[in-house]
Formats: sequence, structure tokens, C-alpha cells
Amino acid sequence: MAVCPHCHHKLCESDVNNDTKVVALSIGSLLMLLSSMFYPFISFSSSGITQTITLPDAARILFNYDSELLGLFIDLSIIALPMSLLLILIPMHLGLLQSLPNGIARRLLKFTLALEPWIMSEIFLIGVLVSMVKIMSLADISFGTSFWAYIGFVVMYIAALAHVNKPRLWAQIKPAITLDDTSHAKRAIDRNIKACHVCHQLCKDDYCPRCHTKTHIRNPNSVQKAAAWLVTSVLCYIPANLLPIMHTTSLGDTSPSTLIGGVLTLWKSGSYPIAAIIFLASVVVPLAKALVLSFLCFMVAKPANKHTKGYTKIYQLTEFIGKWSMIDVFVVAILVALVQLGNLMSITPGLGIVFFTVMVICQMMAAHAFDPRLLWDTPKNKHSENKA
Repeated sequence: MAVCPHCHHKLCESDVNNDTKVVALSIGSLLMLLSSMFYPFISFSSSGITQTITLPDAARILFNYDSELLGLFIDLSIIALPMSLLLILIPMHLGLLQSLPNGIARRLLKFTLALEPWIMSEIFLIGVLVSMVKIMSLADISFGTSFWAYIGFVVMYIAALAHVNKPRLWAQIKPAITLDDTSHAKRAIDRNIKACHVCHQLCKDDYCPRCHTKTHIRNPNSVQKAAAWLVTSVLCYIPANLLPIMHTTSLGDTSPSTLIGGVLTLWKSGSYPIAAIIFLASVVVPLAKALVLSFLCFMVAKPANKHTKGYTKIYQLTEFIGKWSMIDVFVVAILVALVQLGNLMSITPGLGIVFFTVMVICQMMAAHAFDPRLLWDTPKNKHSENKA
């Protein structure tokens, strides 16, 4: 395995052929996902009334409450996108890229790799478990066949992605090109060498010779783009915490619930671990991410020092945990779909959850826009890059 001598990030590892494993796990997870859509997912019983939902109901009922944005996001992130990715991975690991025209193969692989960050099946599963803890004291909960099938899907889906060898897939389109006269260069920027942000091919041209993506020594306007997304996320963070994320009706009496209010309710009921998870994922983590990314944008103007490696690790952690703040979004979606017993007990979505969803997406975009290589650049490199 090759690692970066500066930040020790993994650059590449031995070329292992995992095609059969990926195909087997993808087929298995696809079958589990299809099975989870047609059978009962969760049943909710209170005062002799039972409500049973299937997996697609989580988004369908949100459409009924005019929360089209939220419903579309859930449909895409837990059903449509993972199904699309699995359907592409299977033929791709059976040699499809080699049989397709080069241009179509490049676009297909680019599209496939772009899907992965927006698939949130494992986060949805955690959200289901959290929502069950919230309402377990109010009614009887039973898990259907689809719930267990969805667990099987998530496990096999994660295993399939863990075995995907991206460099090997790109090599099927075009083998990696080795540049000459690079052995004595301490850093790529010193020799005007660019790394394609899509396929990671090193080159000196304006366009990557393998995937034909426009290349840059550093991502253009990285700090400005990250700052713009951050400002938008902060503007959404305020109403996301002040406005109700859902409205609960019990015996005809309707009461709103905010993010903090939900955490306090869980804490008072004795569900301390769940309350802590929700508080960290929905309140602390978004605020910490905004502060960390703001700090990194400021540190770009400073020369690299002994703490730069730590800053890079913090950025990598921030990028990794970005989408886990979506737990509360899925909790609300499950509660709205499941608790629909009329005036006896029902839950409807609030405007706060829409702002919260937009906030998390903006923070994910901010982390994606920021180029951590800027932290390692000398003032001379930064000046020449700004001029370019």
C-alpha cells in the first residue's frame, strides 16, 4: 500500500480482483432490497388500532402532507439510488466497461462513483431504530419481514462497496499512465503535476487523458465555494432549530416538537443513549462542522506547520460524518408514516425538518468543495495558483 508522505493518506494498494465478490454481494443486496419493498415493514398498535407501513410508505405519506422535497429525497437516498448503483455494479464487474465505447464507459463510471455519497441506507436504518425507541412507550411495535430484509440489504450493500476496486475499474477503460521525471519531486505542485479529482490519474495536461475531466493543480475557487455553502447552511441551521420539525396530535390535542424538544423528551423518558446520539448528530455535529470548515478556510491563508497533518485528519473526519446528521430526517419520516391514527394519535411533518435537510446537504457540499491540499501549500504556491 502506498501512502502520502505528508498526511499519510492511502494513495493506492495492491490490485486485487474482487469482481466475483462484488457481483455476488450486489445480487444478494439487490434481492434483499426488492424483498423489503413488498412486505410489511413496521406495525404500530395503540388502543386496538393498528397501522402497518411498507418501505415506500415512508416517502409516499410525506407527499400527502405537501412535503414533496423531503419525500423525494427519501425515495432517492434509500431506494432509487442504491438500486441504481447495484444494477450498474453487477454488469460493470462482469466486464461491461471493456465492451462499451470508451466515451460511454467513462460517463457510466463517473455517474456510478458520483452516486455513492448520496446513498444513506445505513443512516435510514439507524433512524428507524431511534424512532422505535421514541414511540415504544406509547404503543406496541412489531417488525415485519421487510425490516429484516432491509437489514440484510444494508449489510451486503456495505460489504459490496468495501470490495469495489476503483483503480481497477478505471484501468479497464485505460491503464494508468506513469509520468517521467517525477522521482525527485518533493510535491506534485512543484513540477506542475495535476491529479484528476475523478480517476486520480496524474498528468500535466489541461484535461485528464483517461477520463477527459478538466484538471487543475488545485480545485478552482475552493475556499469561496466552501464558504458560500457554509453560509447557506448556517442560515438554514437557525430555522431548523427554532421551527417545529413535527407536530404530534394525541386525543385531539396538537403540540409542536423542535429538535431540542425531542432530545429533552427522550432524556426525561430515560432514553439517555438515544437522546445523546440525536443531540450529537442533529445539534452538535452540524454546528461543529460549520466551525471546523470555517477554521480550515481561514487556515488556508497560513503556511503549513506541524499541525497541518492534524487539520487534514479533522477535515477527513468532518467529510466522513457529514451525512450522519440525516438521522433526524429519517426519524421524522418514519414517525410520520407510522403514526397515523387520526385524532387518537398522529404525527405530521413541520417546516423545520425541511430546513434541516437543506442544511445537511449544504454542509456536505461545503466539505466536498473544500480542497484540503491548500492547507499544505506554501505562500508561493498559493500565490501562483491564484494567478493561474
